[in-house]
Amino acid sequence: MPLVDELLDPPFLPQLLPEGMNDPAYPISTPPDVMYPGQTREPLGAPLDGIATPAMWSRLGNPIEQTQIEFWLVLGLQPRVRPTRWVAIHYGRIALNAHAWERLRARIAGEAPDPNLVEPAQGFFAGLPDRIEGLRARLRTGSLDRRLELACERRERALERLALLEPGDLDAGELARGPLDDRTWTEILLPWLGERLYAPGEIEPDAALRTAVALEQRCNAELGNRLAARRTLATPSQVAYLTVEERIRAVLDGSSEWAELAAVRQERVEQFTKFDVPRVFWGRPRPELEKA
Repeated sequence: MPLVDELLDPPFLPQLLPEGMNDPAYPISTPPDVMYPGQTREPLGAPLDGIATPAMWSRLGNPIEQTQIEFWLVLGLQPRVRPTRWVAIHYGRIALNAHAWERLRARIAGEAPDPNLVEPAQGFFAGLPDRIEGLRARLRTGSLDRRLELACERRERALERLALLEPGDLDAGELARGPLDDRTWTEILLPWLGERLYAPGEIEPDAALRTAVALEQRCNAELGNRLAARRTLATPSQVAYLTVEERIRAVLDGSSEWAELAAVRQERVEQFTKFDVPRVFWGRPRPELEKA
């Protein structure tokens, strides 16, 4: 197994945070799970395979985690091998726990997991829990199929209900919270990530996911215009560099400090675009400068 790379800022990278500044809401690189440090970006196709702004990371981080936990619970996988960190962000790119994803994928496919990611138990009795887990997962794939069908129905109803939403008719607090809550986002993501579990590889973009992202962006744009008019932000586009919680606070207090925070993050995201992050890695990734 590769060694965990604890390097945060390789020498060729610029200073991404002002001296003394800590930014846990939008970290440069998330600490890895101690027991299961492997991470993968491969399941996350468009539109989530690029750089996630603070606005989208704060909106989607928890639903992406909840989606994977729901897969785990429906299939009845072992609690003792669950990771403590399901989803992370590194230099603006979202990554999933590779060990957990491989266990989920293998159980659905009815095959042995990749031993580089899921260490095989040694001996008959030591491997008994894994064999029981595999059998239980095969018996529960029908339950997962029904859960994915239900999620498809729920997200279609939610998006139909919001299709005629006019951001200009919402108050600033509603815009700051966003049109879709965590539960609705989880229903939107379940079929999308479920399809990637059943059929890894290139899959057509999900129309419902794109619609939901576009709806969030429309509401963000309206909020940005209002906060810029109040001079809470320097420009409307700066709203993309605030998290959901920060947007709510900005609406309430109107402080110009939010513009300063957004400017720092915008500069950092612009630096993120100059290099690539590996698709699969252990611990913290070593980003590479893009080739000219």
